[in-house]
Amino acid sequence: MQKKNQNTAFRNMRLVIMESATTAALLSVPIMTPFYLGLGLSQEEIALSQMIFTVVAMVLNVPLGWLADCFSRKWANVLGDLLVALALLLYSTAQSFWFIVFCEVLCGIGTALSQGVDSTLLKHFAAKVDDSGYLFRKKYAKMASWKQIATLFIMLLGGPIGAISFRLAIAVSAAPMIVGAFFGLLVDDDSEKLEITSKNPFKEMRELLRRNISNSKLRTSIAAYAIAREVTHGIIWCFTPLMLYVGVPLAIVSIGWAINYIAAYLGTRLARRFARKMQDWQIFIIPIALVAFTSAVLFIRLTPLTIGLYFLFGLAQGWSSATMMPMVKEHVRPTEQSSMESLARVASQLLYIGAVWIINRAADIELRYALLATILFFVPLAIPVVIKMRKEA
Repeated sequence: MQKKNQNTAFRNMRLVIMESATTAALLSVPIMTPFYLGLGLSQEEIALSQMIFTVVAMVLNVPLGWLADCFSRKWANVLGDLLVALALLLYSTAQSFWFIVFCEVLCGIGTALSQGVDSTLLKHFAAKVDDSGYLFRKKYAKMASWKQIATLFIMLLGGPIGAISFRLAIAVSAAPMIVGAFFGLLVDDDSEKLEITSKNPFKEMRELLRRNISNSKLRTSIAAYAIAREVTHGIIWCFTPLMLYVGVPLAIVSIGWAINYIAAYLGTRLARRFARKMQDWQIFIIPIALVAFTSAVLFIRLTPLTIGLYFLFGLAQGWSSATMMPMVKEHVRPTEQSSMESLARVASQLLYIGAVWIINRAADIELRYALLATILFFVPLAIPVVIKMRKEA
Protein backbone atom coordinates (compact mmCIF):
# COMPACT_ATOMS: atom_id res chain seq x y z
CA MET A 1 0.00 0.00 0.00
CA GLN A 2 2.82 2.40 0.87
CA LYS A 3 4.52 1.73 -2.47
CA LYS A 4 1.23 2.32 -4.30
CA ASN A 5 0.77 5.65 -2.49
CA GLN A 6 4.31 6.66 -3.39
CA ASN A 7 3.75 5.73 -7.04
CA THR A 8 0.58 7.83 -7.03
CA ALA A 9 2.47 10.72 -5.46
CA PHE A 10 5.19 10.54 -8.14
CA ARG A 11 2.52 10.39 -10.87
CA ASN A 12 0.87 13.50 -9.47
CA MET A 13 4.22 15.28 -9.24
CA ARG A 14 4.85 14.52 -12.92
CA LEU A 15 1.43 15.91 -13.86
CA VAL A 16 2.00 19.07 -11.80
CA ILE A 17 5.39 19.59 -13.46
CA MET A 18 3.87 19.02 -16.92
CA GLU A 19 1.07 21.52 -16.23
CA SER A 20 3.50 24.09 -14.89
CA ALA A 21 5.95 23.65 -17.79
CA THR A 22 3.24 23.77 -20.47
CA THR A 23 1.83 27.06 -19.16
CA ALA A 24 5.21 28.61 -18.31
CA ALA A 25 5.48 31.00 -21.25
CA LEU A 26 3.60 32.82 -23.96
CA LEU A 27 4.59 31.97 -27.52
CA SER A 28 3.91 35.58 -28.48
CA VAL A 29 6.35 37.23 -26.05
CA PRO A 30 9.10 37.94 -28.66
CA ILE A 31 6.67 39.89 -30.84
CA MET A 32 4.57 41.65 -28.20
CA THR A 33 6.59 44.88 -28.15
CA PRO A 34 6.46 45.28 -31.99
CA PHE A 35 2.74 44.42 -31.82
CA TYR A 36 2.16 47.16 -29.24
CA LEU A 37 4.23 49.66 -31.19
CA GLY A 38 2.29 48.79 -34.36
CA LEU A 39 -0.90 49.81 -32.56
CA GLY A 40 0.69 53.16 -31.72
CA LEU A 41 1.59 52.52 -28.06
CA SER A 42 4.68 54.12 -26.52
CA GLN A 43 7.08 52.25 -24.23
CA GLU A 44 5.42 54.05 -21.32
CA GLU A 45 1.94 52.86 -22.41
CA ILE A 46 3.28 49.32 -22.75
CA ALA A 47 4.53 49.60 -19.19
CA LEU A 48 1.14 50.97 -18.08
CA SER A 49 -0.70 47.98 -19.57
CA GLN A 50 1.63 45.64 -17.68
CA MET A 51 1.18 47.63 -14.49
CA ILE A 52 -2.61 47.23 -14.79
CA PHE A 53 -2.23 43.47 -15.25
CA THR A 54 0.05 43.38 -12.22
CA VAL A 55 -2.33 45.42 -10.05
CA VAL A 56 -5.23 43.09 -10.87
CA ALA A 57 -3.18 39.97 -10.13
CA MET A 58 -1.74 41.59 -7.01
CA VAL A 59 -5.13 42.57 -5.56
CA LEU A 60 -6.61 39.12 -6.23
CA ASN A 61 -3.59 36.94 -5.45
CA VAL A 62 -4.14 36.50 -1.73
CA PRO A 63 -7.98 36.17 -1.81
CA LEU A 64 -7.85 33.62 -4.65
CA GLY A 65 -4.90 31.83 -3.06
CA TRP A 66 -6.90 31.61 0.16
CA LEU A 67 -9.90 30.21 -1.76
CA ALA A 68 -7.62 27.59 -3.36
CA ASP A 69 -6.31 26.59 0.08
CA CYS A 70 -9.86 26.34 1.42
CA PHE A 71 -11.65 24.61 -1.45
CA SER A 72 -9.64 23.18 -4.37
CA ARG A 73 -6.11 23.92 -5.52
CA LYS A 74 -6.65 21.66 -8.52
CA TRP A 75 -9.68 23.55 -9.84
CA ALA A 76 -8.09 26.92 -9.18
CA ASN A 77 -5.24 25.81 -11.43
CA VAL A 78 -7.50 24.52 -14.20
CA LEU A 79 -9.84 27.53 -14.23
CA GLY A 80 -6.90 29.94 -14.14
CA ASP A 81 -5.31 28.30 -17.21
CA LEU A 82 -8.59 28.39 -19.15
CA LEU A 83 -9.24 32.03 -18.32
CA VAL A 84 -5.76 33.03 -19.55
CA ALA A 85 -6.42 31.06 -22.75
CA LEU A 86 -9.65 33.01 -23.30
CA ALA A 87 -7.88 36.31 -22.65
CA LEU A 88 -5.20 35.48 -25.26
CA LEU A 89 -7.78 34.60 -27.90
CA LEU A 90 -9.44 37.97 -27.29
CA TYR A 91 -6.03 39.69 -27.22
CA SER A 92 -5.38 38.55 -30.79
CA THR A 93 -8.25 40.80 -31.95
CA ALA A 94 -7.14 43.93 -30.02
CA GLN A 95 -7.21 47.25 -31.89
CA SER A 96 -6.77 49.76 -29.08
CA PHE A 97 -4.98 50.40 -25.81
CA TRP A 98 -8.16 50.01 -23.78
CA PHE A 99 -9.02 46.64 -25.30
CA ILE A 100 -5.48 45.54 -24.42
CA VAL A 101 -6.17 46.69 -20.86
CA PHE A 102 -9.37 44.60 -20.79
CA CYS A 103 -7.45 41.51 -21.90
CA GLU A 104 -4.72 42.19 -19.34
CA VAL A 105 -7.39 42.31 -16.62
CA LEU A 106 -8.66 38.86 -17.68
CA CYS A 107 -5.08 37.56 -17.73
CA GLY A 108 -4.56 39.01 -14.27
CA ILE A 109 -7.58 37.17 -12.86
CA GLY A 110 -6.53 33.87 -14.46
CA THR A 111 -2.96 34.27 -13.27
CA ALA A 112 -4.06 35.04 -9.72
CA LEU A 113 -6.18 31.86 -9.74
CA SER A 114 -3.41 29.51 -10.82
CA GLN A 115 -0.17 31.05 -9.55
CA GLY A 116 1.29 29.27 -6.57
CA VAL A 117 -1.00 26.27 -6.83
CA ASP A 118 1.45 24.09 -8.75
CA SER A 119 4.26 24.46 -6.21
CA THR A 120 1.82 23.93 -3.33
CA LEU A 121 0.62 20.67 -4.86
CA LEU A 122 4.21 19.67 -5.64
CA LYS A 123 5.22 20.25 -2.02
CA HIS A 124 2.26 18.21 -0.79
CA PHE A 125 2.99 15.21 -3.02
CA ALA A 126 6.75 15.36 -2.31
CA ALA A 127 6.06 15.33 1.45
CA LYS A 128 4.10 12.10 1.05
CA VAL A 129 7.36 10.44 -0.06
CA ASP A 130 9.94 12.48 1.89
CA ASP A 131 8.93 14.99 4.57
CA SER A 132 12.47 16.34 5.05
CA GLY A 133 11.98 18.95 2.33
CA TYR A 134 14.88 17.67 0.22
CA LEU A 135 12.67 15.96 -2.38
CA PHE A 136 10.52 19.09 -2.72
CA ARG A 137 13.56 21.30 -3.40
CA LYS A 138 14.82 18.74 -5.90
CA LYS A 139 11.47 18.46 -7.69
CA TYR A 140 10.91 22.22 -7.58
CA ALA A 141 14.27 22.79 -9.28
CA LYS A 142 13.38 20.09 -11.81
CA MET A 143 10.07 21.85 -12.46
CA ALA A 144 11.96 25.11 -13.02
CA SER A 145 14.24 23.33 -15.52
CA TRP A 146 11.34 21.86 -17.46
CA LYS A 147 9.63 25.25 -17.52
CA GLN A 148 12.71 26.71 -19.18
CA ILE A 149 12.86 23.87 -21.73
CA ALA A 150 9.19 24.36 -22.58
CA THR A 151 9.67 28.10 -22.77
CA LEU A 152 12.63 27.65 -25.15
CA PHE A 153 10.54 25.46 -27.47
CA ILE A 154 7.64 27.91 -27.35
CA MET A 155 9.91 30.89 -28.03
CA LEU A 156 11.45 29.19 -31.06
CA LEU A 157 7.96 28.97 -32.53
CA GLY A 158 7.07 32.53 -31.60
CA GLY A 159 9.38 34.33 -34.04
CA PRO A 160 8.44 32.43 -37.23
CA ILE A 161 4.72 32.49 -36.44
CA GLY A 162 4.98 36.17 -35.48
CA ALA A 163 6.72 36.88 -38.79
CA ILE A 164 3.60 35.55 -40.50
CA SER A 165 1.19 37.43 -38.22
CA PHE A 166 1.53 39.02 -34.79
CA ARG A 167 -2.14 38.27 -34.11
CA LEU A 168 -1.77 34.62 -35.10
CA ALA A 169 1.13 34.24 -32.66
CA ILE A 170 -0.99 35.68 -29.84
CA ALA A 171 -3.94 33.41 -30.64
CA VAL A 172 -1.74 30.29 -30.83
CA SER A 173 -0.39 31.21 -27.37
CA ALA A 174 -3.72 30.05 -25.96
CA ALA A 175 -3.08 26.42 -26.99
CA PRO A 176 -0.47 25.58 -24.29
CA MET A 177 -2.81 27.01 -21.65
CA ILE A 178 -5.58 24.64 -22.75
CA VAL A 179 -3.15 21.68 -22.72
CA GLY A 180 -1.99 22.72 -19.25
CA ALA A 181 -5.58 22.76 -18.03
CA PHE A 182 -5.96 19.18 -19.29
CA PHE A 183 -2.90 18.05 -17.31
CA GLY A 184 -4.31 19.85 -14.27
CA LEU A 185 -7.56 17.92 -14.57
CA LEU A 186 -5.68 14.63 -14.26
CA VAL A 187 -4.13 15.51 -10.88
CA ASP A 188 -5.58 13.71 -7.85
CA ASP A 189 -5.69 16.54 -5.33
CA ASP A 190 -5.86 15.09 -1.82
CA SER A 191 -3.92 17.96 -0.23
CA GLU A 192 -4.96 19.18 3.21
CA LYS A 193 -7.38 22.10 3.05
CA LEU A 194 -7.35 25.22 5.17
CA GLU A 195 -10.14 25.03 7.76
CA ILE A 196 -12.59 27.93 7.77
CA THR A 197 -13.27 28.98 11.35
CA SER A 198 -15.23 32.18 10.74
CA LYS A 199 -18.13 33.30 8.57
CA ASN A 200 -16.13 36.40 7.68
CA PRO A 201 -13.55 35.51 5.00
CA PHE A 202 -11.82 38.88 5.31
CA LYS A 203 -11.28 38.26 9.02
CA GLU A 204 -9.85 34.83 8.18
CA MET A 205 -7.43 36.28 5.64
CA ARG A 206 -6.45 39.14 7.93
CA GLU A 207 -5.61 36.74 10.77
CA LEU A 208 -3.67 34.47 8.41
CA LEU A 209 -1.61 37.41 7.12
CA ARG A 210 -1.03 38.82 10.61
CA ARG A 211 0.21 35.50 11.94
CA ASN A 212 2.61 34.89 9.06
CA ILE A 213 3.94 38.42 8.69
CA SER A 214 5.07 38.30 12.33
CA ASN A 215 7.63 35.67 11.23
CA SER A 216 10.88 37.59 10.62
CA LYS A 217 12.51 34.88 8.50
CA LEU A 218 9.42 34.63 6.32
CA ARG A 219 9.42 38.41 5.77
CA THR A 220 13.07 38.34 4.76
CA SER A 221 12.62 35.38 2.41
CA ILE A 222 9.64 37.09 0.75
CA ALA A 223 11.70 40.25 0.20
CA ALA A 224 14.55 38.19 -1.25
CA TYR A 225 12.16 36.29 -3.53
CA ALA A 226 10.57 39.50 -4.83
CA ILE A 227 13.88 41.22 -5.60
CA ALA A 228 15.50 38.17 -7.19
CA ARG A 229 12.45 37.53 -9.36
CA GLU A 230 11.92 41.09 -10.56
CA VAL A 231 15.56 42.02 -11.15
CA THR A 232 15.30 40.31 -14.56
CA HIS A 233 11.61 41.08 -15.13
CA GLY A 234 11.37 44.87 -15.17
CA ILE A 235 13.50 45.21 -18.30
CA ILE A 236 11.95 42.33 -20.24
CA TRP A 237 9.93 44.65 -22.51
CA CYS A 238 13.17 46.32 -23.58
CA PHE A 239 14.93 43.13 -24.71
CA THR A 240 13.48 43.09 -28.23
CA PRO A 241 14.08 46.86 -28.70
CA LEU A 242 17.69 46.37 -27.48
CA MET A 243 18.25 43.65 -30.07
CA LEU A 244 16.67 45.75 -32.82
CA TYR A 245 18.80 48.72 -31.69
CA VAL A 246 22.04 46.83 -32.38
CA GLY A 247 20.80 45.55 -35.73
CA VAL A 248 19.29 42.11 -35.04
CA PRO A 249 16.64 41.44 -37.77
CA LEU A 250 13.10 41.08 -36.45
CA ALA A 251 12.72 37.68 -38.14
CA ILE A 252 15.43 36.19 -35.91
CA VAL A 253 14.72 38.13 -32.72
CA SER A 254 13.17 34.93 -31.37
CA ILE A 255 16.63 33.32 -31.52
CA GLY A 256 17.82 35.92 -29.02
CA TRP A 257 14.93 34.99 -26.76
CA ALA A 258 15.74 31.31 -27.27
CA ILE A 259 19.36 31.87 -26.24
CA ASN A 260 18.12 33.71 -23.16
CA TYR A 261 15.94 30.75 -22.19
CA ILE A 262 18.76 28.29 -22.84
CA ALA A 263 20.74 30.36 -20.35
CA ALA A 264 17.79 30.23 -17.95
CA TYR A 265 17.71 26.45 -18.25
CA LEU A 266 21.45 26.36 -17.49
CA GLY A 267 20.72 28.56 -14.48
CA THR A 268 18.26 26.00 -13.13
CA ARG A 269 20.76 23.20 -13.70
CA LEU A 270 23.47 25.11 -11.87
CA ALA A 271 21.03 25.70 -9.02
CA ARG A 272 20.21 22.00 -8.84
CA ARG A 273 23.94 21.23 -8.70
CA PHE A 274 25.29 23.90 -6.33
CA ALA A 275 22.52 25.68 -4.40
CA ARG A 276 22.03 22.92 -1.84
CA LYS A 277 25.60 23.52 -0.62
CA MET A 278 25.09 27.27 -0.19
CA GLN A 279 23.54 29.49 2.46
CA ASP A 280 20.38 31.40 1.56
CA TRP A 281 22.10 34.79 1.36
CA GLN A 282 24.67 33.38 -1.06
CA ILE A 283 21.92 31.94 -3.24
CA PHE A 284 20.19 35.34 -3.30
CA ILE A 285 23.22 37.45 -4.13
CA ILE A 286 24.14 35.52 -7.30
CA PRO A 287 21.31 36.81 -9.60
CA ILE A 288 21.72 40.35 -8.28
CA ALA A 289 25.45 40.36 -9.08
CA LEU A 290 24.92 38.87 -12.55
CA VAL A 291 22.28 41.43 -13.52
CA ALA A 292 24.22 44.40 -12.10
CA PHE A 293 27.39 43.39 -13.97
CA THR A 294 25.59 42.79 -17.28
CA SER A 295 23.58 46.02 -17.07
CA ALA A 296 26.71 48.05 -16.36
CA VAL A 297 28.59 46.60 -19.34
CA LEU A 298 25.67 47.04 -21.75
CA PHE A 299 25.03 50.58 -20.53
CA ILE A 300 28.66 51.52 -21.18
CA ARG A 301 28.91 49.75 -24.53
CA LEU A 302 25.83 48.43 -26.35
CA THR A 303 26.91 46.66 -29.56
CA PRO A 304 25.98 43.52 -31.55
CA LEU A 305 28.79 41.77 -29.65
CA THR A 306 28.05 42.91 -26.11
CA ILE A 307 24.28 42.28 -26.42
CA GLY A 308 25.25 38.61 -26.13
CA LEU A 309 25.96 39.23 -22.45
CA TYR A 310 22.21 39.42 -21.97
CA PHE A 311 22.38 35.63 -21.59
CA LEU A 312 23.55 36.36 -18.02
CA PHE A 313 20.07 37.79 -17.37
CA GLY A 314 18.70 34.41 -18.40
CA LEU A 315 21.19 32.62 -16.16
CA ALA A 316 20.10 34.80 -13.24
CA GLN A 317 16.42 34.25 -14.00
CA GLY A 318 16.83 30.48 -14.12
CA TRP A 319 18.81 30.40 -10.88
CA SER A 320 16.17 32.47 -9.08
CA SER A 321 13.25 30.44 -10.45
CA ALA A 322 14.76 27.24 -9.06
CA THR A 323 15.83 28.49 -5.63
CA MET A 324 13.89 31.41 -4.18
CA MET A 325 10.33 30.15 -3.66
CA PRO A 326 11.35 27.06 -1.62
CA MET A 327 12.97 29.51 0.84
CA VAL A 328 9.57 31.09 1.37
CA LYS A 329 7.67 27.82 1.68
CA GLU A 330 10.00 26.47 4.37
CA HIS A 331 8.49 28.97 6.82
CA VAL A 332 4.79 28.33 6.01
CA ARG A 333 2.24 25.80 7.34
CA PRO A 334 1.11 23.09 4.86
CA THR A 335 -2.50 24.36 4.84
CA GLU A 336 -1.45 27.94 4.04
CA GLN A 337 1.01 27.32 1.21
CA SER A 338 -1.00 28.84 -1.66
CA SER A 339 -2.03 31.87 0.42
CA MET A 340 1.53 32.68 1.46
CA GLU A 341 2.98 32.06 -1.98
CA SER A 342 0.32 34.48 -3.21
CA LEU A 343 1.52 37.01 -0.62
CA ALA A 344 5.10 36.59 -1.86
CA ARG A 345 3.89 37.17 -5.40
CA VAL A 346 2.03 40.28 -4.27
CA ALA A 347 5.28 41.64 -2.87
CA SER A 348 6.97 40.76 -6.16
CA GLN A 349 4.23 42.43 -8.18
CA LEU A 350 4.39 45.59 -6.08
CA LEU A 351 8.06 45.76 -6.87
CA TYR A 352 7.39 45.11 -10.55
CA ILE A 353 4.90 47.97 -10.78
CA GLY A 354 7.57 50.44 -9.76
CA ALA A 355 10.38 48.76 -11.68
CA VAL A 356 8.58 48.32 -15.01
CA TRP A 357 7.43 51.94 -15.08
CA ILE A 358 10.78 53.45 -14.09
CA ILE A 359 12.80 51.22 -16.42
CA ASN A 360 10.52 51.73 -19.44
CA ARG A 361 10.22 55.45 -18.74
CA ALA A 362 14.02 55.59 -18.80
CA ALA A 363 13.94 53.65 -22.10
CA ASP A 364 11.65 56.29 -23.64
CA ILE A 365 14.32 58.90 -22.90
CA GLU A 366 17.21 56.76 -24.17
CA LEU A 367 17.07 52.98 -24.57
CA ARG A 368 20.37 52.35 -22.75
CA TYR A 369 19.06 54.22 -19.69
CA ALA A 370 16.83 51.21 -19.00
CA LEU A 371 19.99 49.30 -18.06
CA LEU A 372 21.18 52.03 -15.70
CA ALA A 373 17.70 52.25 -14.15
CA THR A 374 17.80 48.49 -13.46
CA ILE A 375 21.00 48.88 -11.43
CA LEU A 376 19.84 51.96 -9.53
CA PHE A 377 16.48 50.42 -8.68
CA PHE A 378 17.46 46.93 -7.51
CA VAL A 379 20.95 47.05 -6.02
CA PRO A 380 20.02 49.45 -3.15
CA LEU A 381 17.08 47.17 -2.32
CA ALA A 382 19.19 44.02 -2.33
CA ILE A 383 21.94 45.21 0.02
CA PRO A 384 19.89 45.39 3.28
CA VAL A 385 18.20 42.07 2.46
CA VAL A 386 21.59 40.35 2.13
CA ILE A 387 22.66 41.83 5.46
CA LYS A 388 19.44 40.63 7.14
CA MET A 389 19.74 37.13 5.65
CA ARG A 390 23.30 36.81 6.94
CA LYS A 391 22.20 37.81 10.43
CA GLU A 392 19.36 35.28 10.41
CA ALA A 393 21.48 32.42 8.99
